[in-house]
Amino acid sequence: MMLGAVLVMAGTSCSDNDEYDNPSRPVEPGDSYFSSEPVEEGPSLFDAATINTSKIPRVTSNKNTGLDGYYPLDPGDTWASVIRPERVKFFEKFLKEDMIFVNGGTFLMGATAEQGEGVHIDELPVHKVTVSDFYICRFEVTQEMYSYVMGKWENFSWKDLATTRLPMDNRLFSEMQTFCNKLNEITGLHFTLPTEAQWEYAAAGGESYPYAGSDNIRDVAYYASNANEHLHPVGEKRENGFDLYDMSGNAAEWCTDWMSRYENTRVTDPQGPAENPGHHKKIVRGGSYLANERDMDIRHRSVQTYDTSEPHIGFRVVLNPIQ
Repeated sequence: MMLGAVLVMAGTSCSDNDEYDNPSRPVEPGDSYFSSEPVEEGPSLFDAATINTSKIPRVTSNKNTGLDGYYPLDPGDTWASVIRPERVKFFEKFLKEDMIFVNGGTFLMGATAEQGEGVHIDELPVHKVTVSDFYICRFEVTQEMYSYVMGKWENFSWKDLATTRLPMDNRLFSEMQTFCNKLNEITGLHFTLPTEAQWEYAAAGGESYPYAGSDNIRDVAYYASNANEHLHPVGEKRENGFDLYDMSGNAAEWCTDWMSRYENTRVTDPQGPAENPGHHKKIVRGGSYLANERDMDIRHRSVQTYDTSEPHIGFRVVLNPIQ
């Protein structure tokens, strides 16, 4: 992870006299702007958490999945002495190693000129957004993580690949919320899905690449041209500047925001509209193993009806700083 440096896009001034701080000057495609406080370690999530072992469910087998032999089960006679410590260690690792602290800052949200041709109207106008500090998961939530939190091995879309490190996919938006609620019960913290602004800021990683961590898509993404039409284990491609994996490609990722058009105003910690009557569509970001190269762009916006699920859409979690 890139620590101890001010993250500023190359060739950009972020001084008090920066022309982009002039509120009368409209933001236009072609502007380049990214500012952040010096990167520091945030408060320890592990120290702040209160892991409640009584809330960690036993992981039970679903006999209809055909997964026996691939995934660890919880025999009743070894639950207390063997399995529970393993589950606790899993959550300890998640809090200590997999949640990345991101210093907040200001960036241009939307499709700037360096993103190339084919900019969609929903990616305009480019506008200045400030986000506060937050934590975000290094990886997309895996089948293993989902099962440990929910308490059973699900009927996975990709069970024939026989690995728990695949992103958890094919879940309703409401099921993602239920997952967060259960994770919160276990840890005593408050995890949510990311807002669209948090997601885009994290995907940029303090860099100016069109994809999350590179201007070479194959370095960082599984997409239509190299994924062979299926998900891949998380973390196989190169990470971005914030040490996050698969922000471009593999599984697309749910955000909390309802779909709405951007406005050319400066905003802080935007949450999106409170509701979206008549549309029922939530933002999905990052592209997937089925998507083309243009959809891998970190500025690209997709939508999904909130009460449906797809085998190419997963998610990751965020957490606001501990006070």
